[in-house]
Amino acid sequence: MPVLASTFSNRKYINDRSGRMKILVIGGASYDDIIHVDEFFEPKSATVFVKKSYSKPGSTGIGKSIALKRLGYDVTFIAAIGDDYYGKVISQMLKDEGIKFYPLEANKTERHTNIMNRFGERITIFTQTSDIEDIFVNAYEKQVKEADIVVLNIKDYSRYFIPLLKKYQKQVYCDIHDYDGYNTYHKDFIMFSDYIFMSSDNIKDYKNYMYNLLKDGKKWVVVTHAKKGASGLDGHEFIEISSNQIEVIDTNGAGDNFFAGMLHGYLNMYSMQDCLYLGRIVAESCIQSEKVVSDMLNLKYLEKYFEKLKNIS
Repeated sequence: MPVLASTFSNRKYINDRSGRMKILVIGGASYDDIIHVDEFFEPKSATVFVKKSYSKPGSTGIGKSIALKRLGYDVTFIAAIGDDYYGKVISQMLKDEGIKFYPLEANKTERHTNIMNRFGERITIFTQTSDIEDIFVNAYEKQVKEADIVVLNIKDYSRYFIPLLKKYQKQVYCDIHDYDGYNTYHKDFIMFSDYIFMSSDNIKDYKNYMYNLLKDGKKWVVVTHAKKGASGLDGHEFIEISSNQIEVIDTNGAGDNFFAGMLHGYLNMYSMQDCLYLGRIVAESCIQSEKVVSDMLNLKYLEKYFEKLKNIS
């Protein structure tokens, strides 16, 4: 039976631990056009008036890297970008954030067009993809060797790092996004990872799948359910938390921010329940901003709202 989260541990943060931990994030950089509409339109000829639109760097690696850096970690990021305007914008933003970025040379920078409706739902159109002719993975052996943990994102080129990660026996965290339980594209990432993070958008029996992953040797599995909250499973218990009803400005990056908050809690030895709530707080900061990571996010912000949440409960 699931344990419904209702109580919090009395632990205090180990804030100084964050600065000592080196996290390597592999894969996932793009430049995105965000278009907000009231409702998704039918696939037929039409004139559509948007509510607002803007552009920004995005994708799963950028979101995780910036959020983890804001929470105090020493972050190194490896991802494919092109030698173009969009790649230069991404590189400068990561530099400004204090992230050590090692670009994989691609023919062009990946671009997305994300169409958002008023419910926060998204349709993503890949308007430009990146091609990489050669990946000299061994050139990044030092970065892999020095990392305390590795976040491996499901970009196709990320799988080429798996032999190097095996060589140094790294603990690997992987976000498999809206995996449906069958897609063979994800197989290498799922088999190799120690910790799995995903959404329940496309998988029917997510609970059973979580237990199966644990039987296969995963240390924990976390599944987010958008407005319905999140679930977590480790070797001790199955936990579910609800979502919080707040104003939604832009849901892009919410999952990556949840991942960062969840990971921060786990690395500081919090219970699964507390980790889920920490993930929720970071995700909520994201969806109240147009940016991939809210300018509000830092350790003090996270502590403040975690303590507030405990007092309310």
